[in-house]
Amino acid sequence: MFLRSSRPYSEKRQANKGSSKRKSRGENMIGVGKIKQYSNVLDKPLSKGKQEVSLSAFAFLFSELVQYNQTQVDNIAELERRLEDAGYAVGARVLELLCHRDKGNRRETRLLGILSFVHSTVWKVLFGKVADSLEKGTEHEDEYMISEKELLVNRFISIPKDMGTFNCGAFVAGIVRGVLDSAGFPAVVTAHFVPVEGQQRPRTTILIKFAEEVLTSFSLIVTLFL
Repeated sequence: MFLRSSRPYSEKRQANKGSSKRKSRGENMIGVGKIKQYSNVLDKPLSKGKQEVSLSAFAFLFSELVQYNQTQVDNIAELERRLEDAGYAVGARVLELLCHRDKGNRRETRLLGILSFVHSTVWKVLFGKVADSLEKGTEHEDEYMISEKELLVNRFISIPKDMGTFNCGAFVAGIVRGVLDSAGFPAVVTAHFVPVEGQQRPRTTILIKFAEEVLTSFSLIVTLFL
């Protein structure tokens, strides 16, 4: 036994047509709300973005950093050590960021290569320019020097007379040490004022003294390729 609809075929056809239109409209409405599919964010390279920071904002924040640490110590050596430690953390993260921006995630494995990387790439990212000079020490084989006529961190700091030997460049020395250490080139890095004839302000020299194992590895590599 079959059940028949009480409506005529023509009415059913019109009803089905209307239902089909409503369904179509419904599909269109749902389609508007669909979420666009994007590729995995981890597969995308890190954007370089706008590499500019307000100089006045940096000067204010760095001044506050120095003043805060000054209240936590009893002598200049301890203050410089705290600034160096703060810089070390920055250096480690700078190296990580620059390596991740590189498509191959490559890290420098040569001694002269890492020095050139710090002198040029790292300096340009931090200060907008390449460092003034990179030199090898004349008295010791394990020493290298990066010099800057007017290091940014020393530009806006007024040092009291009783703290005449204090050098804010310790913060930058910490950054350099953080980069080198994280790259596998452990070193002792210190900041020094060097008087320059004819200039009122001394230049800042970042002295890098590599650990013995770094020089041993470097000498071995040179021997293998000679």
